[in-house]
Amino acid sequence: MATVVEKENKDGSISIKAIVRYRGVFLTKTFPVKANRKKSVINEASDWARSIESQIDDGTYRKEEKKKNYTVAQAIEKYIQDGNPKKDEKTRQRYITALNWFKKEIGSLPIRMLERSDIKACRNKLQKKPKEVPIKGKAGKITDKPISNSSVNRYLAYFSTFLTYCVDEYEIIKTNPMIGAKLKLTENEPRKRWLKELEERLTLLDSCRHTKYELYLCVLIALTTGARKSEIFLNWGNVDFENKAIYFLDTKNGTDRTIPIPDILYNELKTYKEQNKVRRLKNDYIFSTPEGKADFNLIDKLYPKVVNEWNFEKITFHGLRHTYISIASLLGFNTSIVKKIVGHKFDSVTGGYTHADCESLREPMNIIAEYMLTGIKKDNRAIIYNEVLEKQ
Repeated sequence: MATVVEKENKDGSISIKAIVRYRGVFLTKTFPVKANRKKSVINEASDWARSIESQIDDGTYRKEEKKKNYTVAQAIEKYIQDGNPKKDEKTRQRYITALNWFKKEIGSLPIRMLERSDIKACRNKLQKKPKEVPIKGKAGKITDKPISNSSVNRYLAYFSTFLTYCVDEYEIIKTNPMIGAKLKLTENEPRKRWLKELEERLTLLDSCRHTKYELYLCVLIALTTGARKSEIFLNWGNVDFENKAIYFLDTKNGTDRTIPIPDILYNELKTYKEQNKVRRLKNDYIFSTPEGKADFNLIDKLYPKVVNEWNFEKITFHGLRHTYISIASLLGFNTSIVKKIVGHKFDSVTGGYTHADCESLREPMNIIAEYMLTGIKKDNRAIIYNEVLEKQ
């Protein structure tokens, strides 16, 4: 019959071990205990043991193959096939990409023979791995530059998580060889450059306007809405002039969102459309090449050229998004409001925003846009909107 016992691990943590001795079958499984969940873990272990006994009674139990002889590749394959890691799909795919890299490099090694030196060799090879730039809907573009130290550390962290699972759940190795090893590389602290001074913001806009009006509009959209680079290449069908709203579809977070168009931006976009007599088709890009495709060169090539020529410290286009978030915070708007505007995904939110959400953001966005381009802060209206939106 099954028994459930508590055991203390070397690091002082607690695990619950379920032991099944039933009709000639001997099987064990260890369940780690996290954050005062001992009782629920005991129940989980008991349920697992009962399910095994039930399978034995029904004749459906099949003894797993000997895992002790697994290679690294076999262990990784089983780990993924079992639905691990238990993360959201996007994070899970990152794990799988990293684990498949290790599988390719050291997959033939018996996992019991894996040593720190093998993992260090992998780390050194990772440092030379070419960086891949993701392209939405297409295969990534391989560059001549190696991946960053932070990316190397992320690969190592994913592999360590996998090895810990092999210790605690599969019990095919006794210890994680990465524990205690000095494998992590030094990372450069990311510098979040933003345009704090009004003079910088206005100078950038003026430089872009004199270079190309479409580039000026790209930067204006970024500074008055906090939109991502990938979100700026809209078509006119996403701009609702009647309701003064912009629809961002299939964003980086995989969600749609609707935001109000600040008055300053609304006037510029409407004038631009009227002056250029843009064809009124839903697939017409606001910023397009003569061939009718999205003109990504505005940001990829023309924007860096403008920034390289001005007298202020350089700022990436993504830095304009940091600028918007920083200005909103400076004006006193709380995190929940800013997240709604810029599309930072809430842990508890899976869908887009409603029309009511959009309207509730209209005045806050006008306040931010006005300060962004004039530097004038009339009063503490942000506090009022914080209180109102928190109740919604």
